[in-house]
Amino acid sequence: MLIVLAGALVLPLLLFGGIFLAVGLNTGDEPGPYTVVFAKPGDECGPKGQYLDASTGEPLRCIGGGIRTSSVEFPGFSPAQNDEVRNWLATLAEDGGLNVFDHRSVQAKIDEIAAGLPPGTRVERESGTTETWIGAGLAGAGLLLGSGFARRWFQNRRAGY
Repeated sequence: MLIVLAGALVLPLLLFGGIFLAVGLNTGDEPGPYTVVFAKPGDECGPKGQYLDASTGEPLRCIGGGIRTSSVEFPGFSPAQNDEVRNWLATLAEDGGLNVFDHRSVQAKIDEIAAGLPPGTRVERESGTTETWIGAGLAGAGLLLGSGFARRWFQNRRAGY
């Protein structure tokens, strides 16, 4: 009976704790709302971030999770700020294409504009901290409860029950 009770309580805690931990730890891996990802046409794109052609700076039609078209528009940016980023991309691409230094320059321009957004306008990147803490708590509770059941089982076994 003790084993059935332990399995019914401990396994779900460990399972859900592991799932929450995995989600929380992997949340920060995705590009943020102000991240530009330079890729090649036909590359797979994630659900977040702005995907632009690495050589021209033009928005990409992406494959992955369905086909989607990227645009050069960022959350909280005014039309003038989005135009500023587009114009900066066009200026950098005039000499025949974009290189790694141009990619960094574009990201720096976007970061500069995003840092100046008023509070409440800027969209923050998801950190996954809450999910990580929930997962750690559930997994810890499962391990603690499991060790208690194991201790009790060994005591009963030694006593001959």
